[in-house]
Parts: sequence; C-alpha cells; structure tokens
Amino acid sequence: MTKRTIAIIIIAIIITALIAACSTAKANYERSYTDFEGKYIGVIPGSLTVDTTEIIKAIPQFYSDSSSAIEDMRRGRIEGFMEALTIVKIMASTLGTDTFVAIPVPKEIFSYGTGAISRDQSVIDRFNTFLIAITEDGTLAEMQNRWLGESVDLDAQMPDIQNHGENGVVTVATTPDIVPYAYIGENGTFKGFSVELALRFGAYEGKTIEFIAMEFGGLIPYIISGKADISITGMAITEERKQSVLFSEPYFYEQHGILALRTDGDVSPDTDENALTIMRGRFIEWVKTGIERNLLTDNRWLMIVDGLRVTMTIAFFAQIFGTFLGFFVCWLLTRKSKLVKWFSNFYCGLIHGTPIVVLLMITYYIIFGHSSISNVLIAIIAFSFIIAAGIAQNLKGAIETVDPVEIEAARSIGFSSTKAFLLITFPQAIQRALPGYTKGFVELVKATAIVGYIAI
Repeated sequence: MTKRTIAIIIIAIIITALIAACSTAKANYERSYTDFEGKYIGVIPGSLTVDTTEIIKAIPQFYSDSSSAIEDMRRGRIEGFMEALTIVKIMASTLGTDTFVAIPVPKEIFSYGTGAISRDQSVIDRFNTFLIAITEDGTLAEMQNRWLGESVDLDAQMPDIQNHGENGVVTVATTPDIVPYAYIGENGTFKGFSVELALRFGAYEGKTIEFIAMEFGGLIPYIISGKADISITGMAITEERKQSVLFSEPYFYEQHGILALRTDGDVSPDTDENALTIMRGRFIEWVKTGIERNLLTDNRWLMIVDGLRVTMTIAFFAQIFGTFLGFFVCWLLTRKSKLVKWFSNFYCGLIHGTPIVVLLMITYYIIFGHSSISNVLIAIIAFSFIIAAGIAQNLKGAIETVDPVEIEAARSIGFSSTKAFLLITFPQAIQRALPGYTKGFVELVKATAIVGYIAI
C-alpha cells in the first residue's frame, strides 16, 4: 500500500468522523431563547409577552390568536410564538413534541405573579383568606402540580368538590380557552386550574359558583361594571391593571416561554419527498384528532349548533329592528330642517367612524352597565343601531338615484307628494338598495363574532 493511498484513507476517516460529530451535535442541539435575537416572534397584543420579546431583542409580530401565529410559524413567516411557559408546554404537547418544542425564557429576564381580580375589597379579602387556608393544608401545591406541573393530563377528571351552596352565589368571569387555566371539558363543562380554584373558593364560602365566559379582553371591563363578583383566570398582576381593579395575592408565579419548530435533524419538505409524506401524514392525523376532540367527543358539535343558534338570533332580530330604525333615520335625512339633517348625519357618521367592538362595549358596559337585561338582548340593541345607520344611508342614496322627471310626471297627473313617493320613488329605491341590504346582513352575521367580549 502506497503512502498516497494511506493518506487518502486517513483523510477519509477524519472527514467521516467530522461529519458524524456534526450530525451528533445537530441532533443534540437544544434551542435557546437567545436564538431569537433579531427574529420575528408572534405575540398577543396587550400581553406582557410584548415586553419580553423586546428584552430578548426579538421583533414582536402581533396576532389576535395563537392559531394564526402557529400557522405562520409553519410557513416560516415567524420563528416562534411567545406565551406563558405553562401554556406553551401544553401547546407543544398537543401539537406534537416531535415537531414543536417549548423553550423557556429564564425567570431572571421576566416573571410575574397571577391573581384574581375584583372591584370589591371584601371579596378580595375573603379570597386572600381562602388562599392562605389552601396553601397551609397543601391543596394549592397539589393543584399546581396537577394543572401546571411538568406532565398535565387534559382529559383527567375534575376532583369532586362538595358544595351545598347554602350561602348564595358567586359569579366568576373567566375565559375558557386558556389551557390549562380554563378550558372546555366533557359535556361542555369548564375544567382547569382556575376553574378548580374557583370551585374550591365557592365551597370554602358555602356559595354556588356561576361561571360567565367571555373574551380575555372583556374581563376587566366586566369586573369594573360590577357584572361579576370576581375573575379567576390566571391574570398577570401589573401596576397598570392595579389602577383599574383590585388584585388578590398571587397564587402562581409564571414565566414566559417560546413555542418553536424543532430544528434538530429536520429536512426541508421541498427537497425531500419522504419528509413531505411524513408532514402530510402528520397533518391528516392532526385534522382527524382535532375533529374527534372538538366535535365528536361528548357530542361537542352541539356547542357549535348552540353557538350558531345564538348567532342567527342576534343577526335576525338586529336586522329587523335595524331596518325599521334605518327607515326612520332615512326619513330624517330627507327632511328640510337643517338641525334634523345635521343630527341624522352626525348619528350615521358616529356609527360608521367607531369600531363595532367599541360600540358594543359602550352599549354593554356604559349604557346598560348596571342593568339586568339579557346580554343577547343588549347585543341585538347595539347591532340594531349599527345596522340602522348603514340602511339609512344606503336607502337615501337609492332614493336620490330615482329620476326626478318621473316624480314631476306623477305630480302633473294629480299624485300627491306622498303618493308619488310610495308608488314611484320607494319601489325603485328598494330595488336598488336591496343588494346592499343583503350584503349588510351577511356582514352582520360575521360581525356577531365579537359578542364574546360581553359574555355571550
């Protein structure tokens, strides 16, 4: 064997060893929060995660929900999604730990306590006394381990908490889509750490717990208006929020985490047909699991049917009442009085210039803030005023498109102004306004999605 051959063999061995070492390093590589410096990370607007992304020098990308952020992560538009570490771990476990990983952000960088909120100091005082009791007997630590520990079983049964409710009712506002704090379990019942904490508080007081579900953004306004006694949803205690509501003592200390795709051993699906097949199989399995978990288990499809019923009830009655009110506003817009016309135009401009969710919350928390009227009825009233403005301007524009010559011809043969309007102008205006009217109803049905902010 020549020296040249020996040299080639040695070089080949060295190259092979280097490749193996690199592969091993890649396989064992663990991602860190420092990897996201200068990268886009999805966050929820108004959450404390915005501050943390800036601290770790990442770029926040705002999303209204985690699902949209995860989809963009899959497509490579963002590098990760930041939330409370407890929630991120659940998301990684649910989506598949072979694809997703939960990366903790150290507590030294950012951590916070979570607590209950109320506007009544006596409620907060009683809740704090309750926290002391369950801390001393070990119940709180047991709950934290069950719901917020390393291994959480989302399908586990809620503990049986005896409560006869002999002392009345406590209304608790919560957001049932923050796993594992609060989420929908079997037969549409609430489960999670916050739910169990609320039920134990009710048992401690001898009061029945009445849960009120809503969007997270509506919790503080709901408490401020006095529509619920307390909110137990794992809300972060901040100085800014303390200016609006009263906080209990913290019952859990949370840190942030980043949900990200695994990078160890990944092969680009665009260049590897086998990887594409694997991803397709995972997607199909994810769809099947999602359908079974969210529709079939415990007949949860009935919840969608019930939600659709509420949606159509609000949309149908709001469209009817809004139509009558819109006709009246349109009549005001066509009056000769400058004051009446100014008021009508101001009303339409105010409605069209204000976001629908703001109008809904003003109606609920301010106009009917201390009323016991049904939430659904308040939503119908709010949407009726919104629809009326659109119908009024749409109909007024349609009326102005009718040829004045036809009106003059009708008047010349003896028609009164009212009769000419009803027989000549109005039928043509209705026909021309009908496409906009039907489109407005479709938009109304979609707009009803925001009623979650007022506990529907």
